[in-house]
Amino acid sequence: MSTDPYVPGVGTDAAVLRHIEAVLDVRLAANRLAGTVRLRLRLAREVDAVELDLHQRLAVSSVQATTPVGAGPVKARRPPRAPHRLHVPLGAALPEGTVVELEIAYAGSPAPRRSPWGTIGWEELTDGVLVAGQPHGASTWLPCVDSPAVKTTADITVTCDAGYLPVANGRGEQVRTRGSRVTWRWRLDRPVSPYLLTLQIGRYRRTALLPAGLSSSTPAAEEVAAPAVPPLRLVAPPSLERRARTAFADQARMAAVFAQAYGPYPFEDYTVVVADDELEIPLEAAGMSLFGRNHLDGSWESERLIAHEFSHQWFGNSVTLARWSDLWLHEGFACWSEWLWAEASGRSTVETMARRAWEGLRRKPQDLVIADPGPQDMFDDRLYKRGALTVAALQALLGPEVFSQALREWTTKHRHGTVTTPMLREHLHSWAPSAAVSTQAVDEVLEAWLMRPELPALSV
Repeated sequence: MSTDPYVPGVGTDAAVLRHIEAVLDVRLAANRLAGTVRLRLRLAREVDAVELDLHQRLAVSSVQATTPVGAGPVKARRPPRAPHRLHVPLGAALPEGTVVELEIAYAGSPAPRRSPWGTIGWEELTDGVLVAGQPHGASTWLPCVDSPAVKTTADITVTCDAGYLPVANGRGEQVRTRGSRVTWRWRLDRPVSPYLLTLQIGRYRRTALLPAGLSSSTPAAEEVAAPAVPPLRLVAPPSLERRARTAFADQARMAAVFAQAYGPYPFEDYTVVVADDELEIPLEAAGMSLFGRNHLDGSWESERLIAHEFSHQWFGNSVTLARWSDLWLHEGFACWSEWLWAEASGRSTVETMARRAWEGLRRKPQDLVIADPGPQDMFDDRLYKRGALTVAALQALLGPEVFSQALREWTTKHRHGTVTTPMLREHLHSWAPSAAVSTQAVDEVLEAWLMRPELPALSV
């Protein structure tokens, strides 16, 4: 059965995904995807079959299962009332903790999933492809357990038309060029939820994104990039590269500001992808963010989105919600990060940004409970702003120094793990004595901002 009422019919409580190894072939002109994916799963309870997520536009030609009772082909099927699911028999009832490996061959013309939040997943660009997986779009291109509570590593090899660059998560290298086809392999050794895996294909060039004023031949470049700042990379069409370097000129400084506030950057590197299309919103993925050419305009609106998506590497991509009702744990901290960057860059102050957000919320309906907004409203802008104001209220209660220490411990303790609001409450309880406040005071702040629809008084 599925695991999250906000996205029913997705995920499973029967198995935990541990590793994905995918070999994919993409034909861009025909929008055709063919792949073989090996999944390593650990059974979470005794079962004789598992259900995976895979979009109905992708037809399965074969499934091979390797279990303690044997190895060989199995007959998988699509449940009649859930054509986006794949039911895979295991041959026998296997106990909890059993490791199972499945090899699935499939092909089709991928398409996004329809959802209350628009189309999710695989999407064709004017000249290329993007994958926007949040919250349940991983299954539009990969068979998987599409639940945020699951964390998996990945090894993704992609072949596509020569002249295009296929970009996935982790460290990448070109494997070969053969005729009109090019192959890249990407390896991600940090576990992430499947919706954070992505594939971006375009007529891109991949280069280092260095701090402003430095070039690849500048000796100081390596010094600036370490230790707090991860390797920064830019993937963009050559025609947009100059504008992109200007728009992301402060990325290294931003990385240092967030590392100081939240602890060490949680992935090996960070890649900015700029599509040669206009995108309504930018998108975060593990170790990567995707922007449209419209986000290169140098405005504060674009700059705050650059900060927002980068901060998701800590809040969302590393420390990930276990259930979608807790989305404020991602978006509240990411919105707070916009304010933090506004202050660090000298544009404004956290207090000014918080007051502006509070005034905006005061003029809107007071009918949203942030800790459980409901699936229709979980991406409502009020959740983002009020989530950030919750962070501001907690900092005001604990004091900047204690709050900062608590936040760094939170991101370290739960790095590459999953969390809930009750877990954050318990964590803050442990820091309350250091701030000379009661655990009841912590509860009162969380109750007022997260559990009730009425807007509390501003606290910064």
